[in-house]
Amino acid sequence: MMASRTHRLGLLLAATLVTGTLTAGPAPAQAMTPPLPAALPAAPVLPAASVATKIVTQPKAATTNRYGISTKAKFSVSATGTKLRYQWQSLAPKAKKWKSITGAKSSSYTARASRWPSGTKFRVIVTGAKGKVTSASAKLTLRFPSKTPAADAEKAFGLTGLRQGVDMSAYQYGPKKKVKVSAVKSWTGPDGFVLLRAASGAKPIKQKYVQACTGKSAKTGSTPVEEDCAYAKLADAVTSAKLDLGHYWFNGWIDSIDTTSGNLFAAGYTPTDSANQFFTWLVRDGNYTKADTDPIVLDVEDGRAWTTTKDGKKYKRSLRAWNPTEVTEFLTVLKARLLAEGYQANLYVYMGANAANVIEAGEYVWGPVAPLARLWVASWGKDSGRVPDKQPLTGPWSEWSIWQYSANLRISGSGVGALDADLAKADAWTPRAES
Repeated sequence: MMASRTHRLGLLLAATLVTGTLTAGPAPAQAMTPPLPAALPAAPVLPAASVATKIVTQPKAATTNRYGISTKAKFSVSATGTKLRYQWQSLAPKAKKWKSITGAKSSSYTARASRWPSGTKFRVIVTGAKGKVTSASAKLTLRFPSKTPAADAEKAFGLTGLRQGVDMSAYQYGPKKKVKVSAVKSWTGPDGFVLLRAASGAKPIKQKYVQACTGKSAKTGSTPVEEDCAYAKLADAVTSAKLDLGHYWFNGWIDSIDTTSGNLFAAGYTPTDSANQFFTWLVRDGNYTKADTDPIVLDVEDGRAWTTTKDGKKYKRSLRAWNPTEVTEFLTVLKARLLAEGYQANLYVYMGANAANVIEAGEYVWGPVAPLARLWVASWGKDSGRVPDKQPLTGPWSEWSIWQYSANLRISGSGVGALDADLAKADAWTPRAES
């Protein structure tokens, strides 16, 4: 009996080890991990709903300058729709049929004044998945150089007595294109004026160059100055047309600018030499007389770079604008020569407005020059051939006497392209009273 019970107990223990249970009462409930849900099927990708093609913002008319630094106009459209495509079209002023513009396939189009005539209309065709629409047309207007700048400036700035004119040199008297002074007078009016370059020191000694009047090769001599090849003929034409005349000398190579050993560019030339030569050439021509009160001008500007060779070595130098000391020397000598010979001394300097307004150590750089000469100032604004919105800076001068307001004047029938355009105040041809 004992052996039988022991055998049964061993069997029960073995079963317990296998099943993991050995309890006297009911087995406790086991913690069950809930089964993971089955993966849901992906939602079907539906095609996006197409949106009707519609123009929200129409292109607007635009105005820009024909010449100068602001000569573009941008036309834009805003549209809604699906998969939009754009095609801009143009309609010339007298045309009846719209033409597609090659490459103009975005929501905006920039029109260049050099390509499109004033009055051209633009529109865009917008194509989408749900239809095609055509925008309203928008007109391009170009502003051309003014025929009445004196009146324009008087109205804009409250001035009176202004006159209009041009300044010219040999560049307007080339072998193929020669300026017609009669056409210039048709623009200036009978009380107009012309300022001519009489001579220049811009070229160094012994330099080859192409002469503007002939288009042929020439060479400077042993002094760095030359007469303007068109001055005599243009001065005769201006005098015959009964327009007022002015005369200017372009500052040039002098010993204080030439930094080479031996003065290879200026050959020792000085502002005094320049003033004496200007006087000689001016009175010899005959268009400037003792009765005249013409502006006599020193043009104060940078020039170009030149290269010369000595002993196999090349030297390159650039012509800088004369400084106040050099300008003062020139003006003082020229004034003395004019007055001593019985001529009027209506002296001017020409320079850009920014140059005139330079300040160093709290003083205007050109302060010493202002009492010696009046100011012919260049200030072009957008250089459109129209009077800028603001009058020029004048530095130590209380006002401008002559204003070069643009280098982009066009005169119909003049025979040339762009011309420098100027305004002069009523007293510009009246010499200052000696203080």
